[in-house]
Amino acid sequence: MSTGAPSALSGAAGRWDGLRARLAAADLLPPVWHLLGWTAGVAAASYLVRWLALVDGRTFTVVWLAAAPQLVALLTARRRHWPVYLVSFAVFQYGPAWLVLGQRPELAALSTITAVVFAAWVLQPDQDWVWGRNDSLRSWRRFVVYGVVVAPALAGVIGAASVVVHGQGPTDVRSLATVALIWYLAEAVGIAFLTPVMLRWRCSWRRQSWRQRATTAGFSVLMVVLCLVAAAESNFVLLFLTGVPALLVLIDAGIAAAFWQMTVGAVIILGSTFAGYGPFVEDAANPTQAMIYAQVFLLAGYAMVVTIAAALEDRNRLTALDHASHQIYGLVAELTGDLVLVLDSSGNVLHHASGGQPNIEPRTERVAQADWLRHIHADDRHRITEQLTSGRSGASPPFRVRGYDGSWSWFVAHSRQASKGFFAVILRDVTLEREVQESLTDMANTDALTGLANRRGLSHRAHEIWLRAQELGQPLTALFVDVDHFKGFNDHFGHQAGDECLQEVADVLAHLAEPETCVAARYGGEEFAIVLAGCEDPQAFAAGLSSAIRALGIPHPDSSSGVVTISIGVCTGDPRDELRYRGVDPDAAVTELLDLADQALYTAKAEGRNRISVARRDVALVGEQVHQPGEHPREAVGGGHDQRAQR
Repeated sequence: MSTGAPSALSGAAGRWDGLRARLAAADLLPPVWHLLGWTAGVAAASYLVRWLALVDGRTFTVVWLAAAPQLVALLTARRRHWPVYLVSFAVFQYGPAWLVLGQRPELAALSTITAVVFAAWVLQPDQDWVWGRNDSLRSWRRFVVYGVVVAPALAGVIGAASVVVHGQGPTDVRSLATVALIWYLAEAVGIAFLTPVMLRWRCSWRRQSWRQRATTAGFSVLMVVLCLVAAAESNFVLLFLTGVPALLVLIDAGIAAAFWQMTVGAVIILGSTFAGYGPFVEDAANPTQAMIYAQVFLLAGYAMVVTIAAALEDRNRLTALDHASHQIYGLVAELTGDLVLVLDSSGNVLHHASGGQPNIEPRTERVAQADWLRHIHADDRHRITEQLTSGRSGASPPFRVRGYDGSWSWFVAHSRQASKGFFAVILRDVTLEREVQESLTDMANTDALTGLANRRGLSHRAHEIWLRAQELGQPLTALFVDVDHFKGFNDHFGHQAGDECLQEVADVLAHLAEPETCVAARYGGEEFAIVLAGCEDPQAFAAGLSSAIRALGIPHPDSSSGVVTISIGVCTGDPRDELRYRGVDPDAAVTELLDLADQALYTAKAEGRNRISVARRDVALVGEQVHQPGEHPREAVGGGHDQRAQR
């Protein structure tokens, strides 16, 4: 029994299956129905134009309709499918004419293929434009330049060369230029008017409302009437007016509807000119010249409408982006709870969005710099303006903003400079954080028992008061206050009563003068320190303070007067004294004043307490000691402040 034949058949089938698998993997074949559909459309358009030329007896083609479907097919296909499409288009355009009519393909057959491949190669990478997702001026300009100008020009050159190669007419320069122009116009008109309609009709139909469709149909009828009347009357004015419906449709329904409108008008104008009617026929020497005039007129009008259409699309796109940016600002503000601002180079607010700051959000969309600066605290305006004018990125120092209810809040501006001088600014409310920080600072600088400043707070506030006194030309007075025989008070009444006594004394010290000019601090135990600016009679001031403490009437059995009394040491300096304070640090100057007041206090205590002692400033300059070297000032009066037994 023989098995050779089946084996051979099985081998052939296997090789065929392998070949099909490799072809499928290479993806060289486009979808069958797409290939058949585009090929049928190209062939039908080609034979329709050939038939019209044959019936009319013209030697030229008005519009080469086959160029547009070939270009659209390539634009919407993958490049590896192009060879199959081009072979199919060539076979079905020229094969039947060759086989049936004996018309062999000539060099001119390459004109459309060259134009289509060149235009598709340049335009196909911009798939957003191909599929209608982008109608920017740049994309349409590229289509006009390469699809309507350069590619048809290549076809015109090949057409003129075909005349020379095949000896189909005169070969002088003028005649060849005319042939090239006719060839160019036929290709350009077909590509210009049909390609946009074929690319956009589907997405345009889905996007349009019924009102827009009805409006487009109405303007199409108006254009048809104007074109027919212009042809019948040979009226150029009416012919120019046919562009008005296209522009109106463009504004109402978009660029795709406008192209459809122009295509309808082009068909009527070319058809009437082809039939021997219209203004171009009267002004032309022959039908060829009349057709050239009509084609040039259509392309010029087409270029104008495309430019306007693309500019409108760009404007609409920018408007949409602007609207989207507003939404993004709102989302950012909503997510962060901040106030988002966009400022121009002059500091004017262009956009804003609030995510929880209605008390300061601008009431109008655009706000001049002078208007919003009025809401910034006068002492803080330089901070925010310096932040913006310097172009420095990052966070600004905190500044105060007045809300519409008159309240002040603290904000920090995070800014970043963009191109062309624009600024993106985020205003973040830091009022709560600042209150917490100030609360912590107060806790660190405040004595817990009396509510007065502690030593840290005294140093901080005294520095500010010194600078203020120096600026205003005021004297600065330092006072040291000690509650007399406080240990005995504690031993007799207890520590709780002692704390209450210190609190009553502190309440008097807290209200000696305005906070800008005076700070009182608990220095330790029953000792208090005071730094006061602008006091012209420090001894009288100290006497009044001593009287105020006695007037409290706090009983004290160890006191000679029967009530709580105080001893005070006083020292006054003049910050404007160049000899004494020139080049001296304010902290060092205040420390020296307090040291002298401390020494005066010991003098008052040594003389029997319940007294006031004023330090003599002519004893020593700042930085010099009034006691003997190696001797602490407290030792000069026989003891320290903390030696309770000697009080």
